[in-house]
Amino acid sequence: MAGHGFTEKSFEFFEELTENNNKEWFQAHKPDFKTYVEDPFLDLLEALTDRLSDAEVPLRGNPKTKFRMNRDLRFSEDKSPYKTSIAALLTPSGTKQEGGGVLYFHMDANGGFTGTGWHMLPPKALKPFRRAMVDQAETFDKVRKALSDSGRGFADDNSLKSMPRGFEDFDDHRHADAIKLKSLLVSEPLPKIAFTSSDVVDRVEKMARDAMPFLVWGREVSA
Repeated sequence: MAGHGFTEKSFEFFEELTENNNKEWFQAHKPDFKTYVEDPFLDLLEALTDRLSDAEVPLRGNPKTKFRMNRDLRFSEDKSPYKTSIAALLTPSGTKQEGGGVLYFHMDANGGFTGTGWHMLPPKALKPFRRAMVDQAETFDKVRKALSDSGRGFADDNSLKSMPRGFEDFDDHRHADAIKLKSLLVSEPLPKIAFTSSDVVDRVEKMARDAMPFLVWGREVSA
């Protein structure tokens, strides 16, 4: 089915949820959530799992890798009970207990996005990546070239202004820009039309396969 069942009503659900973020409204519209959002989303995860099962780093998604709609309100001033998006992970193990090197998939009222890699790691966890960029610079050259040849690169919206502690002497290093990153991610926005046509599976699969040299490198470095 084109779009795996996504229609304009899928996006309208999130628009209305944003305006009516309460338990009463959500429960009354739960059939719409299941028909226009959850079922197509799970169908999409299944299709992507089939596509990526033979990848160098296999990526699998299922209902257990989908994030709950309920928000964690314990430390938030915003007491809205529901997220205004739906998201899931695809991981080698098919669980959410992966430390990194996963694919994240997100949909909301405006479309969505997908990304793969390691998100907002603490400095201790980032250190082996940064060290490998310096000590095995030629190997990382190949990773970056593979991404560049596919028209990809690292998202640079989470970057330090100066070199991290322990790497101050590498300010002029050819990978200095990557060493400053707090997240190591390759991502792609997905417009609404990608969801309502069959393009979404192709686009997410291509992004994941383009990022495979990076995922392989990262999983070896962080092992």
